[in-house]
Amino acid sequence: MKTIAVLIGVLALACSLVSGQESKTNAASPKIPASEAKEHVNSEATVSGKVIELYKTEKLVRLNLDKPFPNQPFTVVIFGTKTNLFPDLDKLKGKTIEVTGKITEYHEQPQIILVTTNQLKIVETKAGPEK
Repeated sequence: MKTIAVLIGVLALACSLVSGQESKTNAASPKIPASEAKEHVNSEATVSGKVIELYKTEKLVRLNLDKPFPNQPFTVVIFGTKTNLFPDLDKLKGKTIEVTGKITEYHEQPQIILVTTNQLKIVETKAGPEK
């Protein structure tokens, strides 16, 4: 009986350690609007905004959120080696998206560089009541 109690205690301790580690590694990034991204440079975050402009070259794709270049508050960058992971980029124009990752700066402009598909999410907006 004592052995069973010890095993249950050890199992409970192991479960609490695993769940503690899991909560640290799966901690949600703060969600911020594109207009506040500049205040969070060098931080992990989820940035949301409407894709106003999509600019493609052979080397990269830029998605400007909320305002067109040069007044965009935030840019999503996908380098040419990763664009094959995102086949429907043209369909993002006009949609509200969330991108998650480390916010960096390029020419004093905040950005997140996408390297995996799970960094990008299209935010569904609920349609208003029909008239």
